[in-house]
Amino acid sequence: MTSFFALIVTVCALTGECSDIMLGVYNTEAVCEAAAAEQHVKGQCYPYKPADDQQPVLHF
Repeated sequence: MTSFFALIVTVCALTGECSDIMLGVYNTEAVCEAAAAEQHVKGQCYPYKPADDQQPVLHF
């Protein structure tokens, strides 16, 4: 299985709440880090594994 890397940045609101935001998924860690440098963000590249076992909501 091919491993992918997600570029993640943490964004904090003035109220103090913080959220992790995924900016993109890349084929290699080097490409992910290059994208972070190109976008001038202090993001982190983490291994990405899609959640294949999750299903969309059908009923509320």
